[in-house]
Amino acid sequence: MAKPPRPPKTDEQREAERCRREFADKLELIVENLGEDDFVAAVKGYKPDITKEELQEWVMRFRAAVREKRGLY
Repeated sequence: MAKPPRPPKTDEQREAERCRREFADKLELIVENLGEDDFVAAVKGYKPDITKEELQEWVMRFRAAVREKRGLY
């Protein structure tokens, strides 16, 4: 069975995804220069209305990037 087509994305959704990808691309640079507390502050400044679940996702990405950078992955 074929999946039904996804509903078209709004401009707001596209912009949110673009910002998220852009921020994720900069994650390596952030890992090299900031600690976790500084990272959390940067994320909250980047996205003030972030939910607790979204913040946890970003922190997990940050920690994974730190482990990868240190060769622990």
